[in-house]
Amino acid sequence: MYYDYIYNERVFALTENSKISAIVTAAGSSERFGKDKTEQLIGDLPCIVHTLKAFELSEQTVQTVVVTRKEKIEYILELKEKYGLNKISAVVEGGPCRQSSAAIGFANTDPCVPFVAVHDGARPLITPKDIDAVAFAAYEHGAAIAAMPQVNTVKTVTPDGFIDRTVDRNILISAATPQIFSREIYARMVEAFGGRFSDFTDDSSMAEVLGVKVKTVICEPSNIKITTKEDLLLAQTILKKV
Repeated sequence: MYYDYIYNERVFALTENSKISAIVTAAGSSERFGKDKTEQLIGDLPCIVHTLKAFELSEQTVQTVVVTRKEKIEYILELKEKYGLNKISAVVEGGPCRQSSAAIGFANTDPCVPFVAVHDGARPLITPKDIDAVAFAAYEHGAAIAAMPQVNTVKTVTPDGFIDRTVDRNILISAATPQIFSREIYARMVEAFGGRFSDFTDDSSMAEVLGVKVKTVICEPSNIKITTKEDLLLAQTILKKV
């Protein structure tokens, strides 16, 4: 298997050996949750362990870099040993916002691995299958993200709170993670926006501003983000049904 694709007049070689370095961000303060959500148990395992095990089982992932708070580095290293998370190659201190933490993680990945994935540590139910599906889309298009269909009716409103119009939900998706980019594209994102990461709500929005076409991959609806205690209960319910 070998073919090329073109991005901004540069040719990227794609071979069967294309792989990803995963950056798992877990440096947030969990303010809305009230305590560190990545340490909360889902079933018998901490939330972050579910996340890291998914990348451990992903065939396309060759290494995982965990970005966390300084006081949690030793805790993550203990989890690595306890649960045999051998793909973890580094555990580093994060930055002031999620995108800056991801950039720190990027700086600690192997420069020989051609693609990088950024994933929220608080999305514990991502499956290895979906990780690999997003990776294959990124290999083909240069950038791809996990997504879920929009099931709610969405409306725009006027400043005084009245409905303006109903948006066709068939053209809407909910962005999720992992978000996977070629190393070259992600390096351009860091270089262009390193001084204002906080202006962006996810990594793919930085790629969009650079003119990169980002492929969406519909993944399992169970790939929820733990933000509130209700989300944790939902994750526990989903896990029992798997």
